[in-house]
Amino acid sequence: MRLIDTNVIVYTVGSAHPLKEASERILSDITAGTLAANLDAEALQEVLHLYSSRGERRKGFRTIGHLLMLFPNPFPIGREEIERARDLMMEHSFLVCRDAIHAAVVQTHDLEGIITADKVFDRIKGLKRFDVK
Repeated sequence: MRLIDTNVIVYTVGSAHPLKEASERILSDITAGTLAANLDAEALQEVLHLYSSRGERRKGFRTIGHLLMLFPNPFPIGREEIERARDLMMEHSFLVCRDAIHAAVVQTHDLEGIITADKVFDRIKGLKRFDVK
């Protein structure tokens, strides 16, 4: 099982981007059952925040509706994930909170890795990044 980073969702529902087609393929593979993946509650929060801050709340609401249909049981963010995220941020000064939470979810749930275009995850020892391509 792999974690889906928010950028995969944003590229999929957004306008033209070099990673749009690859991101769409990833979600198609998940829908078809050929790729085992899930997202976490932080990714859902990021989607709501992003589209709300852009003045596109309705798009955010629609996107969340689709995501919850595709991923009916997102990974929750609890104490264990927060403590692990804190530890990762203490160890890696370059790591921002949201990325630390995603990395913590991968680690606390023993996931295979994270599907993302964000190369910051390459700098976390022991965390596997599956590139969006």
